[in-house]
Amino acid sequence: MKSQFSRVLSNKLSRIVILVIMLIPFMEIIQLLSADIYEDSYLAEAFFLSASTIGHVTQIILLWFLPLYLLVICSDDPIQDKKTGVRDIWISKLGKRKYFFVKLKTSFIVSFSVIFLALTINFSINSLFFDMAGFSSANNYDGVSGEAFLKKQVESPYLSIFLFSLATSFFAGLIGAAGTCFSMLTYDKKITYPVTFAFWYILISNEGTVMYLFQPFAEYGLETLVPIFITSTLAFLVLYILTYLHEVKINEI
Repeated sequence: MKSQFSRVLSNKLSRIVILVIMLIPFMEIIQLLSADIYEDSYLAEAFFLSASTIGHVTQIILLWFLPLYLLVICSDDPIQDKKTGVRDIWISKLGKRKYFFVKLKTSFIVSFSVIFLALTINFSINSLFFDMAGFSSANNYDGVSGEAFLKKQVESPYLSIFLFSLATSFFAGLIGAAGTCFSMLTYDKKITYPVTFAFWYILISNEGTVMYLFQPFAEYGLETLVPIFITSTLAFLVLYILTYLHEVKINEI
């Protein structure tokens, strides 16, 4: 595992993409500071996942195209291993089962950590510019579908931010690991990248979009969010299991 993490950090392209991920939420802060709403904004509303800017451009740039960033950072490693012959060496030392799980865990941990760090930095920087005291309009949510859950979030905004950041980072880890699975199934970037993006696009574009799990202080209640969380997580688990069966139980080196 240590060698896998070192490989990510020592790769110049991976470092550049990680930096880009860190800077995208910072663009949100610049937009808010330059907008007329700056003086009336609160920290919880200005947080990146709250999607306060017009058009939600920065959220689209980061979250819609998330698997592509993560593939570059670490998830296409199996393709590189196959091309260089390192895969066979690792498998001869570790065995196919351990090789599979090392790659999967590395992708999940790196992807989770990068997104969680980006969100944490965004929150920390926002705290320097925006009012720490709650919301500018926190008392009128009567009639919305997720009213009870929304009110609980408003009452504990920083806990909500932490939990939604965890959820976002968790799914970043899942799609990062999914990219590794598709890399192992195809060993071809021309197939892996579009297939991984298509898999993610299905999850974010359907009626019960996984994007609902990334936005705090929205009108969606637990009756909406919990089924999305369960079904989306199961979709990833099915992919992992199928890849495991293909790579470890069926496919030969």
